[in-house]
Amino acid sequence: MLQDYSKGLMIGLAVGFMIVPVILVSLRLWAKWLSARRMALDDHLAIAALFVSITCCLLQLTTAVHGHLGQHQPLYSDGTPIMDDPGLIFFEKTKFALNMLGIVGLGLIKASILIYYKNIFTTRPFRYAVYGMLTIITIWTAGYFFSHLFTCYPITVFIEPYYGNKCVNQVPMFLSVAISGTIIDCIILAMPIPVILGLQLPLKQRIAVMGILLLGAAVCAVSIARVIALFEVAGEYLRHPNDVIYYTAPVFFWINIELSLAVVSACLPTLRPIWTHFRPEVKRLPTHSSSGYASAGQDASKNSRLSRYRKYARTPYSELEELELTRNDDVALQPQDGIVREIRIEQTRGELRI
Repeated sequence: MLQDYSKGLMIGLAVGFMIVPVILVSLRLWAKWLSARRMALDDHLAIAALFVSITCCLLQLTTAVHGHLGQHQPLYSDGTPIMDDPGLIFFEKTKFALNMLGIVGLGLIKASILIYYKNIFTTRPFRYAVYGMLTIITIWTAGYFFSHLFTCYPITVFIEPYYGNKCVNQVPMFLSVAISGTIIDCIILAMPIPVILGLQLPLKQRIAVMGILLLGAAVCAVSIARVIALFEVAGEYLRHPNDVIYYTAPVFFWINIELSLAVVSACLPTLRPIWTHFRPEVKRLPTHSSSGYASAGQDASKNSRLSRYRKYARTPYSELEELELTRNDDVALQPQDGIVREIRIEQTRGELRI
């Protein structure tokens, strides 16, 4: 694991992972505006997670500037830490806040992804599974938030052993947060797979839709990388108890990397309206009869229109458009296949187009 930390590296990571999720959430809001759909709960949760992510990045940025983050800890000549050093005190305060805020942000974005799934897949068993996972995430978020808050009693931000406060061993707690969070991420990632595989669609379409919804695999990869990194950080922390500022720097940037990429992954599947805005030719791709959604009114004229569309390259977004995964905000009917499909009907010169 990289141990050549520096103040510039910490600032660069903070700025970079603050900008990227802002861009993606802005694109998500633009896609919402293009589709003329109202804001839903998953959108509000994603925005809340974005604000938490920005706050955590700002904490890393200010700690690099004022709290020696990325630098070695000031020590006395005998190697003992200078406990009243202003930079160390600032570091302890921001690290304490970052650990709790990071848990809240991850809980918010996990909930956002689950509610997004619920708005797409409307089968009763899947909804029950979503509600169960939301309950687990709520307990996980609240449990670890208060575990960090009460690391020491009475509550204090000075949790390092050399302060002499009554604190629990924080290493197992940090590792359990990362490991349990990774397990939850993998479960959330796998949840829509059985539903998609059960759809009466060609294999190519199912794979395309699954690929769009499984963009969150990057978050699982980052979560696993964070677990591995924290195991190494725990070892360095135990070997260098008097230089925690330098050797626990990954605690800062791994939280921000995971949270920022989680926000990005939650926004990617919602950007289809932007794609169709710049590629209007794929806006109304006809539905193949093999997909199980073909209209009874298909005729030769529709088949001729299909031949015109075949010249365009197939993309995952066109596959998702063909499936018409849309929210169930304004639909009164309860779909039988677990997918809400939007159907547009136009009357032009006596010809009925569906």
